[in-house]
Amino acid sequence: MSSNEKSDKPLFLTRCFAYLIDAFLVLLLSTFLATPFVNTSKITSLAQNSRELVEQYSKGEVSDKEYEVEISNLEYQIATNMELINLMGVFIGLIYYVVLPLYNNGQTLGKKLMKLKIISTYGDLNSNQLVFRSFIANSILLNLLSIIFLMFASRDVYTTCVSLFTMAQYTITAVSVFMVVFDKNGLSIHDGVVRTKVVKIK
Repeated sequence: MSSNEKSDKPLFLTRCFAYLIDAFLVLLLSTFLATPFVNTSKITSLAQNSRELVEQYSKGEVSDKEYEVEISNLEYQIATNMELINLMGVFIGLIYYVVLPLYNNGQTLGKKLMKLKIISTYGDLNSNQLVFRSFIANSILLNLLSIIFLMFASRDVYTTCVSLFTMAQYTITAVSVFMVVFDKNGLSIHDGVVRTKVVKIK
């Protein structure tokens, strides 16, 4: 570790801010690039229908069975119409979370702003570490699997599998947050798996 890096673990909120900045930038860029090629009015209409259905269900105007079928159908239609945006998100995400830190001293823009960097706990930081790290930490694997199931599976299979994948991602994120807060080195699940560490720099 170089002399300009601090050995103590970065503050949790600092990592959160960096994470949110990065996620916002990836979403913004993905949406901006894909929007000219998607039917945004259809997506907006479907989202409005979904909100209205939730409101009707909360008032008891829709039965449990009807709600389950209709909300599943609407979510599937929204996902179908947003497929290009999600695909662009995977592509931009890999560039942002892998290529950028690989050639930018272990830093994304969010980490640079918050004075953080990713380092390897053995040897030099490499692309394999960053790819697998982004799969776990930045939901890229979840998005990729969702796209694959959307393309090749039926609506019911897609809905069930994506629900399970999402639950697994939320669980991993929750455990990672707990580990970052309470682990003496501030290591998350993805840090432990790929042998990386986030450190503060001057």
